[in-house]
Amino acid sequence: MTTVDSQSKADEAPGPNDKRVAVVGGGIAGLTCALRLAQRKYKVTLYEKSPMLGGNLSSKQANGFYYDVYPHLFCDWYENFWRILREDLKIQQSENFELRMGVKVLHRNIPTTDPIYQDLKNPSSLLAICEDLRSGVLSPSDMFLVGFTLLDLASQSFKQSGPLERQTVNGFMYSRGYATEECVNLHDMILMEIWSIHGSDTSADAYRDFVKHCLGFPYSRPFALLLRGSLEQKLIGPWRERLVIEGCKIEQGIEVTEAELEGERVRLTLREVATEKDHKERYDNVVMAVPAPELAKLVMKGTMGERIVDRLPELSQLRQLRTARIPVVNLYFKEKLPNIPREHVGLVKSNAYLTFLDISQLWTSLENHPTTVLVLAASDASALASEKGKEWAYMMVKELKNFLPAVMPGEFWGDSANSNVDYDRSWFQADDSRQLFLNDVDSSRYQPVANYSKLPNVFFAGDFCINDVKMSTVEGAVVSGLKAAKALQTTIQGYSDIAIAPQPAHSRAELLTMRLALLPAAYSATAWSTINFGLHKLADGEVGRGLLTPAVALSLIPFRYATHWWGTIGALGVEALSPSEQTGSTPLQLAARGLLAAGDYLTTVGLKSGGSGTLTQRLLSVAGGLLNAVEVELRKVQPSPQLAPDVTTDRSGTVTLLKSAFKEGSGLLPGSKRFGPSPPAKP
Repeated sequence: MTTVDSQSKADEAPGPNDKRVAVVGGGIAGLTCALRLAQRKYKVTLYEKSPMLGGNLSSKQANGFYYDVYPHLFCDWYENFWRILREDLKIQQSENFELRMGVKVLHRNIPTTDPIYQDLKNPSSLLAICEDLRSGVLSPSDMFLVGFTLLDLASQSFKQSGPLERQTVNGFMYSRGYATEECVNLHDMILMEIWSIHGSDTSADAYRDFVKHCLGFPYSRPFALLLRGSLEQKLIGPWRERLVIEGCKIEQGIEVTEAELEGERVRLTLREVATEKDHKERYDNVVMAVPAPELAKLVMKGTMGERIVDRLPELSQLRQLRTARIPVVNLYFKEKLPNIPREHVGLVKSNAYLTFLDISQLWTSLENHPTTVLVLAASDASALASEKGKEWAYMMVKELKNFLPAVMPGEFWGDSANSNVDYDRSWFQADDSRQLFLNDVDSSRYQPVANYSKLPNVFFAGDFCINDVKMSTVEGAVVSGLKAAKALQTTIQGYSDIAIAPQPAHSRAELLTMRLALLPAAYSATAWSTINFGLHKLADGEVGRGLLTPAVALSLIPFRYATHWWGTIGALGVEALSPSEQTGSTPLQLAARGLLAAGDYLTTVGLKSGGSGTLTQRLLSVAGGLLNAVEVELRKVQPSPQLAPDVTTDRSGTVTLLKSAFKEGSGLLPGSKRFGPSPPAKP
């Protein structure tokens, strides 16, 4: 057991009404809650069963080195996280973090060739989208649709009140008349490699709320900021020191095994992990800031009638919340590997959805390190055909070899004689206790809120709790900790001075106007993808059924465009008649902002391009026409009617085949599945 106490400060400065508060869980949510309450002179005790604080932002110390749970991505719009770092921890962003505008993707290489990386910028602006068009990751038309899909998703107004309104990301994309399989597969890869959940499971509502903060029109937002060192040394250590200064008592190596209600107090059963000895403590208020699986167990444990779930039976549904572990291998090499970029790299169609990051080019403590140090993570642990650490770790290294020919893994984990991996310094961790919350489509039905009237002295925090960010992020955890602290202070004092900053985002009216401006380009891109797909079928000799699906899909594009256009106009009308989120903004001003945001970067790209006839110059000329078309369309009452295909033949089988083609063409246009799952191996 490790105990950290700031001398007698906690005893000298009693909190309001002399209330004692226990914060159970030393993850980022618990640390945030404890900090804000300790600053307001509450007598706070923080319990963490692990030897290190931080939860999913913690490190492990071994071989004289800190190994992080996994490299975290910190978005620039994390307003509350950056405020704590800047104002409370005095951590300067410019000195401790490095900016990344995007990531790189890598396809499986022929063993004798060097890896060829492709850039994937954060499609938060049209400039970034235009750069992605030339990246080669997807065809220009499909790549444009990847960015447009994010804008379209951000402009939606999802509701979760009924079963039909709960959509997955894939379900949303299937409903869009412009979406292609290439576009959807790339989104699926991104969701898997960042959040370990497929688009067929991810809540569209939750992903929408993440995406809308990433859109930076008219300014491009970075993909992420990366910490220039271990989480323990650069973030959690300073946070711990600040808590001590504020009078928070920190108990590490102590597990809370039961939380029972005893009148107006909460009785905690505390177990010392090292000795497995139990004792009990009573607190006026308790904040539960443990992961969802642990919380599900805690609310169910205890004497019948005194359990938390007896007071609030719906908390038994916490068992429905899903999490995933992220196996990580820290690989030290004996040499500098050639051609390793600074960015995160996603390995396309790799087994277990592997990603890697070279921290020897990032961490200040390794800037003079003579060899490469990679952090290799697997977002799909179930794809690793072993539960034994050395076996699954070696499987990951062998899979890496298929993408980086310079990697020589040897015959087994630890085979230093036949490998360029320094296995003595390398480290693997399964992260069974540090799991990532999965924002699946049904999770919002079971997520807890910060406080319940039936449980006035028990509070909940964690990125799985209801918060404005929704997707599992550092900011979501911070906001949940602030909400719990605010609810506790309000319950005890009748008010709260704890501020929760809103994250920057465009209004829905602006997003809808941007969507309207770019709709012609989106459906033009779909038409080109459809034609391109048909040409490939024709080149492959498929002139029958193979050409029928793209032909029907192409004929349906005008109808889909008209429907989407009219739906956008209707949504804009509703927004214009609704109270504006921006004081003093008229519907005309919102429309102007959206059109300018949609056009500024296309103009900038065109002006910067050299020579006539380039892709960017053509985009510029198209953009001018699109904006003029939008101005005309905004004056229309309704779109031009389109005629349906005429089916008059009664020849045997023809109508049936055409109906089948309509059915096939009603969803996503098939693609090459370049970013889809690998086909099963032949026996």
